[in-house]
Amino acid sequence: MGWDYLINEALSESPRKVGGLKVKVVGVGGGGCNSIDRLSKMNLDAELIAINTDRRQIMSIDAHKRVIIGEDMTYGRGAGGSVELGERVASASMDAVSGILEDADMIFILSTLGGGTGSGAGPVIAQLARKTRALVVSIVTMPFKAEGKRRWENATLALEKFRKVSNTVIVLDNNKLLKLVPKLPLKKAFMIMDVLVADLISSVVDVVNNPSLINVDFSDIDTLMRHGGTSTVLYGDGDYYTPQDAVVDTLNNPLMDIDYRGATGALIHITGGPNMTLRTVYKISEGIVSGLSEDAEVKIGARVDDRFRNKLKITTILTGVHTPFVTEQRATVSSMGISSFIPVIY
Repeated sequence: MGWDYLINEALSESPRKVGGLKVKVVGVGGGGCNSIDRLSKMNLDAELIAINTDRRQIMSIDAHKRVIIGEDMTYGRGAGGSVELGERVASASMDAVSGILEDADMIFILSTLGGGTGSGAGPVIAQLARKTRALVVSIVTMPFKAEGKRRWENATLALEKFRKVSNTVIVLDNNKLLKLVPKLPLKKAFMIMDVLVADLISSVVDVVNNPSLINVDFSDIDTLMRHGGTSTVLYGDGDYYTPQDAVVDTLNNPLMDIDYRGATGALIHITGGPNMTLRTVYKISEGIVSGLSEDAEVKIGARVDDRFRNKLKITTILTGVHTPFVTEQRATVSSMGISSFIPVIY
């Protein structure tokens, strides 16, 4: 399954390149900055920026730029779980932050929700990023359920704010890690999410910079994601000779609970070996799209990579999805069961 690819990538820490478009990746708060630090070890070809109130934590982060905000309010410490304080600190630091966000085509905001700085300052910084006219994609991670009711409520409120100020918000769920890698060391387990983020960023930009079978330009991506609402990522892989298995694997591996059949848009990126044909790309895309809204905006990119030989890797970003994190549809979502959808590929 697609998770196997992520695990192998996390353990190997192989480099990724996204050159061409000007991309900035901004980590906000402790969790977001930790992601920036791990991304720096993956040689992601983007400007990495860490923003936090905690001086000790941020000074340990490997990033191109590090910005300490609110020292006069927090005295160089964290926000203590106060979302209100995190928001005030960011609002008071707009001049220091706005300049470093300029001159980018795409800005990715990374934040782990539930804490004070990530949940409070994150949406403020995303709003600043929007003013640069860049395409702003916020990638936020929901906390573990075991972290408590208060942290979960902070996270859901922050998610709603991110949705209002970002072009699209891609939601990841830490609770998926418990099912995926329950016995993996903590550092490596979190690396899985960071590899996903790196692969997501490189896949989005790779669709534009390195078209192989189907051309997609930045205006196509902008159209899809400019008003994308809540989004998520699907991952899958499989064998060239049985592409239908790769489609089923992809649809059965969302990174949060979703009703994907209501999605308003999809970016499908397929990587395969030299034997991959246009027909294979079309049939895989058809299998995924057949479960979406009839009027969904769909963009497809494909890359030939000699390392894959007869293997396929599918990365799909679905925009405009419904999730119980932001709506009261938990019972409806759970009753649908996406594993019941089996596409037919000829």
